[in-house]
Amino acid sequence: MQISQMGTRPTPEGSDSLSYTVQDWCKGYRSLPQEYEYWIDEIDGEIPPDLSGTLFRNGPGLLELDGQPVHHPFDGDGMVCAIAFQNGRAHFRNRYVRTQPYQEEQKAGKYLYRGVFGTAKPGGWLANTFDLRLKNIANTNILPWGEKLWALWEAAEPHSLDPYTLETLGLDRLNGVLKPGDAFAAHPRIDVACELDQGEPCLVNFPSSLGCLLASPFMSSTLPVR
Repeated sequence: MQISQMGTRPTPEGSDSLSYTVQDWCKGYRSLPQEYEYWIDEIDGEIPPDLSGTLFRNGPGLLELDGQPVHHPFDGDGMVCAIAFQNGRAHFRNRYVRTQPYQEEQKAGKYLYRGVFGTAKPGGWLANTFDLRLKNIANTNILPWGEKLWALWEAAEPHSLDPYTLETLGLDRLNGVLKPGDAFAAHPRIDVACELDQGEPCLVNFPSSLGCLLASPFMSSTLPVR
């Protein structure tokens, strides 16, 4: 075996072909501005008829606006995908999380907020240096919890979505536990037998803000596990 170039996979000896192309990698930086909803008819094999449920995924979907690309994909607006399985069939739906910044920028047709990972809004250094607003892009994780579906980002409140239509219902402050601007990190854990909640399942999260990890965990015992 031999290594061809930095970042490539090993290729058989005597072979000059790479296991990928630059064009393949570039596809990961394409935006998907459209929203779709359809039954998936082209599949390999078959879907077990007793498979029932929905697979949710979240990630950056909009990576440019008005011809300006984001500086890093992590600054892209969050897009949630749902693949629902029922009776041997699969149904796909994707929707952007209608955060307030997303709606404002879509209306303006340009970036109005700085990105945490280096994306600058138009106007040069003067327009960006003193703009300390955080743009909650809801693009990092998706969490079904009880009857709720949350789109999460590391440094702000979760956005609540309709689990069937993916419609954005707005910010969720968890029955008053979170105050406006509080952080609810995107990588919570579930304690299936929480000692602080009489052995009931509990959601444990460490909120983060401005790059700092807070010492006190957030724990929610008000929403049941389903």
